[in-house]
Amino acid sequence: MTTHAQGAVLVGVDNSPNSNIAAAWAIEIARATGSPIRAVTAWTRRAPSDLQDVDDHIEEANAHAGSTGAASFRAALEVTAVQGPAAEVLLKTANELDASLIVVGTRGLGPLAGLLLGSVSRQLLFAADRPLALIPRESTMNPKRLTRILVGVDCSPVARRVLSWSARFCTDLDVSATIVRCADPGCERPPGYVEHYDEEIKAETEEALVEFRNRGVDYTLEVCNHDPRVALPETAARDEAGLIVIGTRGAGHFSGLGGTASYLVRHSSLPITVIP
Repeated sequence: MTTHAQGAVLVGVDNSPNSNIAAAWAIEIARATGSPIRAVTAWTRRAPSDLQDVDDHIEEANAHAGSTGAASFRAALEVTAVQGPAAEVLLKTANELDASLIVVGTRGLGPLAGLLLGSVSRQLLFAADRPLALIPRESTMNPKRLTRILVGVDCSPVARRVLSWSARFCTDLDVSATIVRCADPGCERPPGYVEHYDEEIKAETEEALVEFRNRGVDYTLEVCNHDPRVALPETAARDEAGLIVIGTRGAGHFSGLGGTASYLVRHSSLPITVIP
């Protein structure tokens, strides 16, 4: 196992079933990478004006935080209660810890409970400046050991950051990767030249995979010529990948949070890690 050189894995918890699932996933990733694991829960009730009462209020909030999560993994978590809106609390805590990864579930408690990509996870998608893992409700409290990830990239500048993060992640967890280079599905290819164009795209992408080769990561590379919102989940299922990694902004059908990344986070049954 390679010791992770960066900060803690930070998970947001609120005692909802999906946040417990997210915490279980985060604990497994932290253990596999040798990273410290931290958990934070946000509280927004106004505290009394008296300073002693404020201290009591914070102590009460932290006592509640300590009880969040399932008993099976509670001992592995150091949970802190922080006053403020959940997304702001997570971002602030991540900066303080220099967290290597923020982990949240896609459903939780609060006024928007039950809404897929409710306020917290959607705000983080737009605002996070570090890798963000979103764990769907289809996951379980006993996540399978991660053996392969799927990495979706295109020709945009963010693709290199996605590939670099993924190469380090694969090294830390000793897992393999399927690299899917998403070509522009609207680009016409003359009959008889499809294979030729695909080979050119593969050769171009191989140049960007030098870090995978230098680290000895086992990977396969293929070209996708149709909608990546369909191709990435299908390929992940075929290759039994347990995680999809994608950038938040890119070219073509990967453009912006209104495109592939946002769609997959809303609809994928697999955990998604988004690289800003």
